[in-house]
Amino acid sequence: MENKRINIILAVVIILSVVVVSGIVFWSWWSGRTANVVEEPLPQAETPLKAPEKIITAKHQFKDGTHTIVGEIDMPTPCHLLDWDVIIAESFPEQVTINFNSIYESRDVCAQVVTPQRFKVTFEASENAVISATLDGKKIILNLIEALKGEDLDSFELFIKG
Repeated sequence: MENKRINIILAVVIILSVVVVSGIVFWSWWSGRTANVVEEPLPQAETPLKAPEKIITAKHQFKDGTHTIVGEIDMPTPCHLLDWDVIIAESFPEQVTINFNSIYESRDVCAQVVTPQRFKVTFEASENAVISATLDGKKIILNLIEALKGEDLDSFELFIKG
């Protein structure tokens, strides 16, 4: 009986020793692991992320020295009207910039429903003119599709809110 008690005490001492030694080993591993962590700032990207440019697809026709560009731009509400002006830089070929602007015109409450606004831009420049565009001062991609032969962009109708 005495031997049995000694064996039990010995087993308990061995188990406690294993638990204590395991705890010490784990604690030293964990504290060494966290002590070596150096908080460094993330490297900054060399170029800042930019929002993707808006793409506007429009039809283009060059006839008798005049460019005609027609299409639609989505406005955030039906109360936003589309206005534009054309700037032609004298060079060869000319550098043409179409500046589109959205103008909010309403005294009433206006539903926030995306509404397409049509445009028809005409200007005189050489056939090889380089054409770019902005929308509210931000550069956009103007995807120009050549009009089909016999297609008359001059008869393109603008639907103006009114």
